[in-house]
Amino acid sequence: MNKVGIIGGSGFAGEELIRFLLNHDSTTVLAVSSRDRKGHSVSEIAQGTDLVFVDPDDNVFFDCDIIFFATPHGVSMTSADSYLKQGIKVIDLSADFRIKDTKLWKEWYGTEHKDPSNLTEAVYGLTELNLELIKRSKLIAVPGCYPTASILGLLPLIKSGFKISNISIDAKSGISGAGRSRVENGLKDEINENFRAYATNGHRHLPEISQILEEGYGSDLQINFLPHLIPAMRGIYATIHINFGEKVKSNFNAIYKEFYKNSPNVILLEEDIIPETLKVSHTNNCQIGIYPSAIENQLIIISAIDNLVKGAAGQAIECYNLMCGSNQLKGLRNG
Repeated sequence: MNKVGIIGGSGFAGEELIRFLLNHDSTTVLAVSSRDRKGHSVSEIAQGTDLVFVDPDDNVFFDCDIIFFATPHGVSMTSADSYLKQGIKVIDLSADFRIKDTKLWKEWYGTEHKDPSNLTEAVYGLTELNLELIKRSKLIAVPGCYPTASILGLLPLIKSGFKISNISIDAKSGISGAGRSRVENGLKDEINENFRAYATNGHRHLPEISQILEEGYGSDLQINFLPHLIPAMRGIYATIHINFGEKVKSNFNAIYKEFYKNSPNVILLEEDIIPETLKVSHTNNCQIGIYPSAIENQLIIISAIDNLVKGAAGQAIECYNLMCGSNQLKGLRNG
């Protein structure tokens, strides 16, 4: 049995993670931490356990084989190294190990990166991109929810050698993406019967998206990313316009089918079917649709995921399975 610990288990992503791991064969959850709920029963948010929330500094976490961090940014980069030095693998759901450039990190997150040495070793945990690297990794940076939907929607084109002029990503998120505290302190009422954009001057997920896509493309890309909040609890919906720098005539559906032929979580839709967040809710799936545009040399891609599953906990479980030599989908709901 693999012994695991969850640091930061009281948020929405942590809650999903607990549920997956409690029902995961060959896994024992040794401890779950929460500073706010220390001493409270974990069963308050996830049924079927006698565990109580402990302090994140509790020594019980050093008895684990793998530690999951489901914490806000800034936590894992100060704590992960102590576990890694003891041979304990780390799967980080926060942003701390996603952006490789420490100067870029400081620009977007407003602080010096505290663990640059492990930053260089971290593997970006997108299984559709880094399957083999994940299997061998000791430190996983689980992608963000917006980046997951955006990158999966674009990877096949980025890696196909087309000349790209620019990319515009119009993305929407359910309010759970803002975190439990924000939702429970008024956001649900603010967004009821409402719809709005935010971070119009730049969002922290843009450098993450750009980093991965530019690595695949081989040079810089012009990418615009604008997020919105929708009056729903969960889901990510990305509408992407990609403008080619040349006249392009190709069978794009065939390109996507070939690229994702071994990716069980990606569902490619026919042109007359549109992705829906409801169809991927509570699953680890990503629906992708590819559509012609009225503008010459432009293509429209729509991508939909559940922000708490494929955009967080489910993707972390995929990485966990691969690191343990198990089937990628073990323990995941993929209805």
